[in-house]
Amino acid sequence: MKISPEGIAITKRFFEALDMLKAQKRIRGLLTFTKAHNINYWNITTVRNQPESSVLKPEWMVYLIHDYNVSPEWLLTGRGGMFK
Repeated sequence: MKISPEGIAITKRFFEALDMLKAQKRIRGLLTFTKAHNINYWNITTVRNQPESSVLKPEWMVYLIHDYNVSPEWLLTGRGGMFK
């Protein structure tokens, strides 16, 4: 499956937000995020490593938006700040 450039950009912003949350010490890392939200670690790692061919699940974005106040506009479009 080939992912659109827009989809790849959303995926990269998703992982950028996770990296920022880790840098801010709001999460310990990707494993902490996956355990908290019952996500298969290997699935999310595959999406991170292969954004051009792996699909980011929409519910993963919802977790960032609801639990960590990541801006949905930033996540989807790249406009505005990372956090609300």
